[in-house]
Amino acid sequence: MSVFDSRLRTPGLPTSATAELGSAYRRTRLLRLTLAFVALVLLGTSFALARSLESLPTTYFATGSGGIVVLDLSTSVDVQKAQRAQRVLRSLAETDGRVGLVVFSDSAYEMLPPDTRSSELEPLLPFFRTGPQISPDVRRTRGGRIVPNTPSGRPRESPWSLTFRGGTRISTGLVEARRIIEREGDRRLSVLLVSDLDNSGFDTSDLTEELGRYEQAGIDLKVIPLFPGPDDRELFVQLVGKESLVARPEILRNTDVQERQSVIGSFPWALAAIGAALLLLLAINERLCGRLVWGAPR
Repeated sequence: MSVFDSRLRTPGLPTSATAELGSAYRRTRLLRLTLAFVALVLLGTSFALARSLESLPTTYFATGSGGIVVLDLSTSVDVQKAQRAQRVLRSLAETDGRVGLVVFSDSAYEMLPPDTRSSELEPLLPFFRTGPQISPDVRRTRGGRIVPNTPSGRPRESPWSLTFRGGTRISTGLVEARRIIEREGDRRLSVLLVSDLDNSGFDTSDLTEELGRYEQAGIDLKVIPLFPGPDDRELFVQLVGKESLVARPEILRNTDVQERQSVIGSFPWALAAIGAALLLLLAINERLCGRLVWGAPR
């Protein structure tokens, strides 16, 4: 016998009851192997479930499958509205999720595809501190009037300064988001519209038709209103329903995620059940598969 084998062998007591204990040994060994197999299956299942959760620390995309942000960059978005949009984007950027980005005013284009890591939104955040700048050569007065800009008062140019100079046509952003979903072939993707809802009256018909296409396609739409006027808000309540508009408490709850470091989402009941089953298996193993202990008869 080698030294290694002798180290593995545990000390035992000689007995003449080997034959009587044989059936108990085989039964215990089979039970141990069965419990080990079930434990491995549960561990593999829990690993697969954990990878598929993809839960986001916000309730904006509650399905956990990510979505597309449709962001209003029209000239009606002032400093206060831009700062709220920044808070929303920041809460998404701080998650470990996937998100797409469509920006629009009177036209729209895809800035980020829907499989982009949400952290890619971070470079855009500084441009929302003072509101969107429609051009490096003009500025807006306190009364809202756009006038030529002076070199000393030149605002920071944003990536969309020379692109979006017109009014608001929300339908263009929603159309672009729907086309992206059709291109990706993933109807689980939802759409988050971030806008002040100050839509052009000429766009009402197109917007209504596009919302009808969303309903037919089963695309989930949520709206984050950026301090809209009463009439604009009421129009969207009629078009998409009050439940589709994200209320202020929910916005504050989502944008406060970094301080709280918590995940807002459904409780992972499946993982909890698997954990309880593993604990039960350990208890059964200790109760039924323990080593024989010699002692006085009970």
